[in-house]
Amino acid sequence: MAGFLGTVRGRKRSAAVLRSLAEVEVPEVMDHASAFPIAIRKATGARVTDADGNRYLDLTGFFGVALAGHRNPAVATAIRTQAGRLLHGMGDVHPAEVKARLLRLLAARMPAPGYRGLLGLSGADAVEAALKFAAAATGRGAVLAFEGAYHGLSGAALEVTHGRTFREPFRAALSGRGRFAPWPARDGSDLDRCLSAARALARDPANDGPAGAVIVEPIQGRGGIRVPPPGFLAGLAGIAREAGAALVVDEVYTGCGRTGAFLASAAGIRGPDAICLGKALGGGLPISACMMAPGLASAVKGLPSEAPHTGTFLGHPLGAAAAIAVLGEIDRRGLLAAAVRVGDRIRERADAWRRRFPSVADVRGAGAMVGVELARPEVAGRTVEAALRAGVILLTEGPAGDVLAFTPPLTIADADLDRALSAVETALAEAAT
Repeated sequence: MAGFLGTVRGRKRSAAVLRSLAEVEVPEVMDHASAFPIAIRKATGARVTDADGNRYLDLTGFFGVALAGHRNPAVATAIRTQAGRLLHGMGDVHPAEVKARLLRLLAARMPAPGYRGLLGLSGADAVEAALKFAAAATGRGAVLAFEGAYHGLSGAALEVTHGRTFREPFRAALSGRGRFAPWPARDGSDLDRCLSAARALARDPANDGPAGAVIVEPIQGRGGIRVPPPGFLAGLAGIAREAGAALVVDEVYTGCGRTGAFLASAAGIRGPDAICLGKALGGGLPISACMMAPGLASAVKGLPSEAPHTGTFLGHPLGAAAAIAVLGEIDRRGLLAAAVRVGDRIRERADAWRRRFPSVADVRGAGAMVGVELARPEVAGRTVEAALRAGVILLTEGPAGDVLAFTPPLTIADADLDRALSAVETALAEAAT
């Protein structure tokens, strides 16, 4: 990336945007008075420019969304073409043609034949659909989830999201239907204990009866890029079968090729009842999909003509067109292989950091979803701030905010990635002192 990187031009305009937001935005959204955030003006590929003209390299994919690159040309063209035809359809009455094309493409990528999809606007929408259909199919509302889980912040999704920060302010609105089992250590040392706890919770804890659904992330994203040991997902599938519960796999963060396979769960679970996709699926536009196996998909079949689970923007034409383009880019540009290549490059540098810096406690992940755990959360926070000043956008994950999360666009050039990682290394050295 030619020229400067970082906030060398100051952040006067970004600060003005934040002050303006402070007057009109709900205070809970962000700390508008902080000197950290920048106001983003534009992004292309892995390169970002803020309101002051400062330039950055993105190692986040903006929460993993820009898997195929910011403003991917094929995605942008698909959006423009669709916008010239139809902006809005009548999803459950007179559907847009493009919706059928997208669902066929998604069904072809599922781990077994017969999957049917329900489109939404966010990952939480997909989770909501899965849990509602599971309750309809089993007649049971309880859900087995895991400590560290993040499945979204809307109604049923919040019930199975574990973080206290997200749950506590809205405790009065929660029914308590979520049951949380421990997440196993990566080395598998406590695998049997964790599966036993999950089995007990799925069966009949207290007087609530068996769970109607089991929901799991193949890799916990917001939980700290936590990778389960071999055998965990397969064991969990067995527990769901024993309990007669629907198995829901939340691939909102990991799906669409982030880990080097289209579905991160494919190696551990054969044909879950529901697979939730979002984030990267729309290439920057809001769209999600809950793909259901035939049994679950038919849970409310035969009801009166009014659709029991729908929404005004069901199968939105622009989002569907963008998603079709993203799926095409995954194949055309070999993004599954790119995820492995990019991830290997990150891990090679991160392993060197672990040897060099006592503050680096662990390196983990799969494909281009890499977590670097630091011994102290404050070091992680200082590293992110120093990296931003140097021109690299980076985020932390984990309940304590102690994990540097690397989920860059898979289209990032090797030279840009190396330059960004060098800046992070310098930031680590600065933060650790």
